[in-house]
Amino acid sequence: MAFPNDANGELLSLMQQEGIDLTQPYMLDFYVVFGSEKQGQLTAEAVTEAFPGAGVFLNLSEDTGQWELRLQQEMVPEYETIGAIEARLAELAKPFKGKTDGWGMLEPEDEEE
Repeated sequence: MAFPNDANGELLSLMQQEGIDLTQPYMLDFYVVFGSEKQGQLTAEAVTEAFPGAGVFLNLSEDTGQWELRLQQEMVPEYETIGAIEARLAELAKPFKGKTDGWGMLEPEDEEE
């Protein structure tokens, strides 16, 4: 399967090369960063409403000193859907000066035989 030549396409291509079955659902994490906890909290409320059933977490990153919102969503990793979620997160975070910071997933564990 070929993907567009951008960050999302490159990550999906890499996942495919690693042997990850991109037709199966996985738990994906989408990130948004903020300068203050209040900005993150306000966005988390909007994200929780916009993505019912998804996990929404807000933590202070020890590495960057920024507040990091993580949206955790079980889904099939499809290029268009990932782009739509990122666009919606950017829209929800913009009034609170949040910046989307990519997405990812934990690598599936090898099944023991």
